[in-house]
Amino acid sequence: MYGDAPAVAGEHAGLGTKRLTCGMPATLVTGMNWDLYPLRRLAAMLAMLAVVVLTGCAHTPRIARPAEVHRLQQALVSLHPDVHEEEADRVAQAAYELPRALAEQYRVVRPALFHNFLVNTGHRERGLCYEWAEDMLAEFETFELQSLELRWGIARAETSREHNSLVVTARGQPFEQGIVLDAWRRGGWLVWAPVPLDRYPWVEGELYPAPVAVTQ
Repeated sequence: MYGDAPAVAGEHAGLGTKRLTCGMPATLVTGMNWDLYPLRRLAAMLAMLAVVVLTGCAHTPRIARPAEVHRLQQALVSLHPDVHEEEADRVAQAAYELPRALAEQYRVVRPALFHNFLVNTGHRERGLCYEWAEDMLAEFETFELQSLELRWGIARAETSREHNSLVVTARGQPFEQGIVLDAWRRGGWLVWAPVPLDRYPWVEGELYPAPVAVTQ
């Protein structure tokens, strides 16, 4: 049920304007000196060739099984007695279906850190961790949830290992009792876990209004 992947840097658009390189030193993206040695030039050419090849190999996650969706729905219902089963079911369904659609839209390449590299070098337009969270937030906000609440989770803020994700709690419930919905970690395959049990040290960030919904 719980996923695992290397940490990533990202930044919620409302938290600042800088663009991080998502877990990799900036010199790997923009600061290389390819003229130092012939072998480095050869390595650079091979790396560029790999980018050309791999950028055409987009990954689409499989469709979630009903039992997988049901486990998430039950976890959401168990957050609080006042959580509506219908809302929990709708969120659970979308939490699996939406990342799959976003993976196609982003033309995701796995692993996630390599896709981040493609975004930061201009080979992909979107797909950093905070962009997954923003686009999921935009869709979920159209649900007008009454018993569940959308929160913004951030881990290792302002470091090269920063990570962002959507978190769902029962309405009025402490952030720490929520469930992380992380679509970035496995390239569009949902990873979810209770906040205190996930591998990332989540704290609550400021939730800004999402721009627009990505689906109808």
